[in-house]
Amino acid sequence: MLHQLSTKQKDAIASGKRQKQKLVRACKNAARSVDLDLRQKHTYIYGPSGIGKTYNAVKAIEDSGVVFREISGGISLYYLGIELATTAFMFPNQPVVVIIDDCDEIFKDAKSINMFKGILGGDSGRGAKYSYNKRVRMQELGEEGDEVFDAVASFRKGIGFEVPLDNFTFIITSNVKLPYDSTVDALKKEVKIDGRVEMVSTNASIKAGHLAPIRGRCQTKDFKLSKEENWGLIAAVTLEEEVCKKCTDEQTIFILNYIWNNWDNMTETSIRTVEKMSDTLQIEGEDDIVDIFDMDFLKS
Repeated sequence: MLHQLSTKQKDAIASGKRQKQKLVRACKNAARSVDLDLRQKHTYIYGPSGIGKTYNAVKAIEDSGVVFREISGGISLYYLGIELATTAFMFPNQPVVVIIDDCDEIFKDAKSINMFKGILGGDSGRGAKYSYNKRVRMQELGEEGDEVFDAVASFRKGIGFEVPLDNFTFIITSNVKLPYDSTVDALKKEVKIDGRVEMVSTNASIKAGHLAPIRGRCQTKDFKLSKEENWGLIAAVTLEEEVCKKCTDEQTIFILNYIWNNWDNMTETSIRTVEKMSDTLQIEGEDDIVDIFDMDFLKS
């Protein structure tokens, strides 16, 4: 098995370590913002999938001792509201951090995005609230005395419910890069109307126009990593935090080498990938492991 790292790989690991330090610092600063009176107290961390954004955010908040809740961004805004109502009910008038991991569902359309703007608050950083104006099916939430039922009931407003969120700080980790204001115009297309060239909105520019204000409501940290830096960060975490605990040092470096050599054809590239490959190696053994890795982790 290969068990040596090249000079180029060692340089990539050094770059990866620097990126990891930036990521850890961003997460620690996000935790500190809870105690500061900021207009932009929320943090949006963008970067490739699997580099440890959510892991480091959770660790930073745990170390700070602040009450927090981790919520998947893959749920609908209705169920996000249920989670927020339950959290606010459990910790009334208390600083709370909500870590949202991946926003694909929340940012799926203009209506959802605009609703999420209200969750983050206005331009002043105040007036944050979650509002649901449709009929709530309370019977689906349990019955009186159940935590979720009582939480939503306490915030009922009309047929729906409304949760004040000024004491909430949001940390959002995502592999969706927020557009800039200038991106909106760049995504428009030129068309000729009565001999004049005019810029017309496209679906992409309209969505960008709704997303861009999210950037304005958050401290935004964009981690734009090269292939080498991305691999180096994964390798640095693998080697420093003993991700492959059941592997020998030689086997761990073999796995990292495999990912390095096949990066562009890997089905996934993350710290979780290293963990899965480590498990596969323990199950299958070293004989024919390259063929097995090719079958399990390379695009067909």
